[in-house]
Amino acid sequence: LIQEALSEEVTFSVLYTPFEGEVEADKIKAANRAFAEKHPDHAQHVFTDPHGIHLLPEGAESLPDQQYFLTLGFRDREIGEAVEKSVTRKLPVCPGRII
Repeated sequence: LIQEALSEEVTFSVLYTPFEGEVEADKIKAANRAFAEKHPDHAQHVFTDPHGIHLLPEGAESLPDQQYFLTLGFRDREIGEAVEKSVTRKLPVCPGRII
């Protein structure tokens, strides 16, 4: 779903923010603020993946074992909210069944 939404929406921007330690709400808020400052045109809806543990894309220089927040910003609030909802929703657990 995320890939489909992103492939249809060309008015988004991405920012990778390095972080250390545990994923905390204040670190996510700081990543959102940093994104809004760097990409104000894409700040109608800003979303930082709360799972935190991302690596930079291939070819980008990074330190070994460095973790990054992945922050997405959208020009269209509705599309941004849909992507955030699909990423953060909890999937049902069915014991004994492989999905």
